[in-house]
Amino acid sequence: MRLRLLRLRAKSLRATLIFDLTVIGITAAALFAVVLGVMIRSSFGALESVEIGRDVDRARAALSADLVATEAHVLDWGLWDETFFYLRAFDRAYEDRNINAISFENAEISCAAFLRLDRSAQRAFCFDPGTGAPDPDLAAAVLTDFDTMALQPSRAGKTSSAGYWQQGGRLFAVASTPVRRSDGSGTAEGLLVFLHLIEAATLSQSLQVPVRLDFSAFSPVPVVVGEEDVLDVAVPVAMGSGPPMAMLRFQLPRLVLAAGERLRDLTVLALLGLLAALMALLGRRLSTQVLAPILAFRQHVVQIRQAGELVPIEGPPRTDEIGALHRDFNEMAAELEALRLAHAEQSFALGREQNATGLLHNLRNSLSPVRVILADLERHLLPDLPPEAGRARQELADPLTADDRRRRLVAYLEALDADRDQRGAEARALLQEAGRSLTEALEAMRAPRDPARVNRDEACDLGRALGHAATAARFVEGPKIDLSIDCPPGLQVRGNRVLLAQILENLVVNATEAIAASGRAQGRIAISVTPAEDGRRCSVTLADDGDGFDAATGARLFERGFSTRTDKHGGLGLHWCANTLSTLGGALSLTSPGKGLGAVARLDLPLTEASAGRLRPAG
Repeated sequence: MRLRLLRLRAKSLRATLIFDLTVIGITAAALFAVVLGVMIRSSFGALESVEIGRDVDRARAALSADLVATEAHVLDWGLWDETFFYLRAFDRAYEDRNINAISFENAEISCAAFLRLDRSAQRAFCFDPGTGAPDPDLAAAVLTDFDTMALQPSRAGKTSSAGYWQQGGRLFAVASTPVRRSDGSGTAEGLLVFLHLIEAATLSQSLQVPVRLDFSAFSPVPVVVGEEDVLDVAVPVAMGSGPPMAMLRFQLPRLVLAAGERLRDLTVLALLGLLAALMALLGRRLSTQVLAPILAFRQHVVQIRQAGELVPIEGPPRTDEIGALHRDFNEMAAELEALRLAHAEQSFALGREQNATGLLHNLRNSLSPVRVILADLERHLLPDLPPEAGRARQELADPLTADDRRRRLVAYLEALDADRDQRGAEARALLQEAGRSLTEALEAMRAPRDPARVNRDEACDLGRALGHAATAARFVEGPKIDLSIDCPPGLQVRGNRVLLAQILENLVVNATEAIAASGRAQGRIAISVTPAEDGRRCSVTLADDGDGFDAATGARLFERGFSTRTDKHGGLGLHWCANTLSTLGGALSLTSPGKGLGAVARLDLPLTEASAGRLRPAG
């Protein structure tokens, strides 16, 4: 992932800095959002818990209000002479006056039960709050379940007890009290029990949220289940430590937490806006204070490279790091300019010396055969006829010489004349070779040494150039060289005739010296021309069976001043050949399988348009 992210970065410094700033800003915003979210969840969650506690207390207060009201009514009726005497006789007149739907509605109750303490007699009356019709089944259930109702004293100092009871999916607030006379005297005759139907609609109005009563699952403590937008709250309906009779369930919108999340979002948006403005300001400042000076510095360097002249950077002075860079660059430019002038003077002197050395090297290669040729001329220029030729002529002039003797003398003189003619022809050939070598030496002296002034587009007869180079092997001092040339006739390469001839002669001379260094009395040099795949170039291979070289020596053959011959100095041969051939559009390489195993020189040369395609490989 990291590598993929790095690949997405732009290559420019501006894009890289903007990318880095953006990543830092987004990371900081995300981290801030996470921290802020945790803080809001913690702090606003605590506030939400407090608010939930208040809603639970309100729910309990609403339930308690029904219980308190029911208890107040039962106390009112329980401290009443009529009720006191009714428990003694259960007379019909009391029932006609007080036991009806209107009385119950005024007392805000649904049921009333009268029970003697010894349970010798008891009555219960219930009315449907909606229709006002009597509900005898509910009344019977009240009498049946009264003793199992978990009623507890509601407040200290009160004689009444209270609790909750559920029947048939309905929840009732229950309150009971001993019945006494209106002045509180007398012994209690029994108990008066009031039941008030608790309706979800009434509780919803009181709590201002929809509520419902659940009789399927109970919990002794309030249960809060948080969802994304709302909270499900369940409050147990129980009296004191008694078991819950139902669960009062309602949902609350998470307004506090939502407000905290809105605050978080607004804060993050404000932070992102601030970061965007900050990055825009930083980007502007980077562009004007850093990137623009760097771009100007780069353009200045490009101009220096194109013009080839070191000039200082001009502009208003700066006291920051960019200004220090400009000052250091100007100081470096001044020092380099001074060094360049000194180097130019040294290069001029060194160039003259190297040109002179290279010229002498090539002159040596061109003039070396002349010495051998002159020595051969001395042998060929011996006296035309030996002393015996004069005596032979005298015998021929004597008329007394026998015919047989005369014929032998004539044959002898004719053989002498033929030998003289042959030596004369060989001497003329040697003189031609010497003249050609001298001509090449003169051409090497007259040839321009500056590569820029060399004509590189001459059409050079490759076969003729190879033949002239072979002269250096035929007239070498030392071992006898067997040299073979395999080159298509009339093949022309593009280059410079004089320089190409000097390169080939240098390579042939090096090969003959390698053969001489091997200590053998004779050696072999094979020169062959092979085509390139495109038909526009050719490869000249020059293989010898000389002493060769190892890999370490091969790596240094083309270094200036390096030579494998301890009796020679300069090492300009291969170095000069490679550089000159590169100037002519060619290439030179030299390989050897190992010490004492010979070497192979390969030249890659461009063909002229007229010769292009003649050496295209078959197939």
